[in-house]
Amino acid sequence: MAEFLTTNGISYQIENIIIDAKSKLFLVSPFLQLSKTLFERLKDASSKGVKIKIIYGKDDLKPNEKNSLAELKNVELYYFQNLHAKCYFNEYKMVITSMNMYEFSEKNNREMGVLIDAVNDKQLYEKATNETFSIIQSSEITPLRKTERTYYNQKSSNQTTNRSTEPPKLGYCIRCETRISYDPSRPYCADCFAVWAQFKNPGYEENVCHCCGEFETTTMDKALCFECFKRFPYM
Repeated sequence: MAEFLTTNGISYQIENIIIDAKSKLFLVSPFLQLSKTLFERLKDASSKGVKIKIIYGKDDLKPNEKNSLAELKNVELYYFQNLHAKCYFNEYKMVITSMNMYEFSEKNNREMGVLIDAVNDKQLYEKATNETFSIIQSSEITPLRKTERTYYNQKSSNQTTNRSTEPPKLGYCIRCETRISYDPSRPYCADCFAVWAQFKNPGYEENVCHCCGEFETTTMDKALCFECFKRFPYM
């Protein structure tokens, strides 16, 4: 019998669906921003040979997200412009919910969802999977190719490559990945800093490098990944 879920339960069950997948995994979410934890779960699933299909439909993925997904095997990414449904399932379980696979939603929104069992709720499970297959057939496949990260210089319209010896003029908010001025001592955008400032934990772990925007564990005190810190050390 289907089970009602609140916000924490939804996050917990989506993670379990990724962990427990044996051969197939479908993630349907208009807005897509993978947390570091969920990306690591996808990486584990990929290494086990699970075929992963991700369908999104709103904002274009950030370069670091595409680069990270491109590193995984057996992943197919689809774009469906009018997507509003949110559905996550493997061979055994399914969650239909109001929650996007978007870290902001997990941390800040109040969501609802339903957990469906492939055996006990067979008819409901099959109807939802068939609708997902229909969405995929009408979607555009998004090629996943790892691209070299570029840094942007505000003083010039020319872009420099990762081999630049001068720090970039623009960086990334280490929480939401918004483009902001490059300053490792201020690695948050205004909105994310306001949230961080409520607790002021300099060791609180975030998702991306302030310099290159790649998935890395960073903090207020250590806002750069190791490679970027070697290239652009700061005190």
